[in-house]
Amino acid sequence: MDHQVPNPLPDLLLARLERPACETVTRWLPRWRSAMDDHAQADPFTAAIAAARQADRMAWAFFSGYQGALQAAFPALRAQGPVRLASLCANEAGRKLTEIDTTLREQGDAWRLDGRKSWVLAGLGDLELQVLARVAGGPPRGPGSLAIVRVPGGGTGVAIGPARPQAVLPELPHAEVAFAQVRIERAQWVEGDGYADHVRPFRLREDLFVSGCTLAFLLSQAHADGWPMPWRQRCMGAIVALHECTRLAPTEAATELVAAGVLALAGDLIEQAGPLWALDPAGAPGAERWRRDQPILALGKEARRQRVVSAWAKAGWAAADPGRVGSGE
Repeated sequence: MDHQVPNPLPDLLLARLERPACETVTRWLPRWRSAMDDHAQADPFTAAIAAARQADRMAWAFFSGYQGALQAAFPALRAQGPVRLASLCANEAGRKLTEIDTTLREQGDAWRLDGRKSWVLAGLGDLELQVLARVAGGPPRGPGSLAIVRVPGGGTGVAIGPARPQAVLPELPHAEVAFAQVRIERAQWVEGDGYADHVRPFRLREDLFVSGCTLAFLLSQAHADGWPMPWRQRCMGAIVALHECTRLAPTEAATELVAAGVLALAGDLIEQAGPLWALDPAGAPGAERWRRDQPILALGKEARRQRVVSAWAKAGWAAADPGRVGSGE
């Protein structure tokens, strides 16, 4: 007998879903939470796609993909009760991720977190921050030198700065965040090495989830405006392929290479969508927002290229032309 695992994703891609205008994140959040509740038993990618298919603009597709990637990386975010909003706090201006200053120091019966991060979602008061920090007294580098701790965004000693104005995704602002003597219990530590087990594989997860949600957003536009059927079919196939990549171990070289190929296909479809916006009977606003926001997808392109070059090397193959190797090549 052929035992098949139920997969709600293909049907979800064909569903007729409402996409009401959401100009602000406060208007979008109830729709996102409703999608999370409706798909609480689904995997994070499927739930993220369900939300993104209801997005009326790129900001909410990006938001859905980012939150989905965090849920996949940190399962505790959706383990009990409603899904919690989160933000990964890793980057520090002018520093490599493996050379950060934010530090955890043991003090009495707990730990204290001090430092500053350059990127956190702004305007969302109930965020749970996943903070990358150096462990004082630990190894200077390598395994055990960095950890991830869970910190309430509104907790004592946490100061999220004012939202920065931005040209891309202005509906979804970000800010700096500072930590001053924030008390950290051992239960707030996330098991595993902060960089190797969490931050590094998160970058691949984020690429897969954001690309999938971008395609889901475009697919809704395509269904509404009658974009060509061949494009819609390829779009659905690419989303399902991205889904399969999220089920693979993100630290394996083979996963990184397969994902790079699928991400390249997704990138081609995203590029092909540009002229299709002319079919929108509502006029220019949606197309103008798309042209404004599409550059967000190019951020981190060099890091993705380096990741793929390293994956080929780990697999025992040298890239004939490293300059042309990458997820978008």
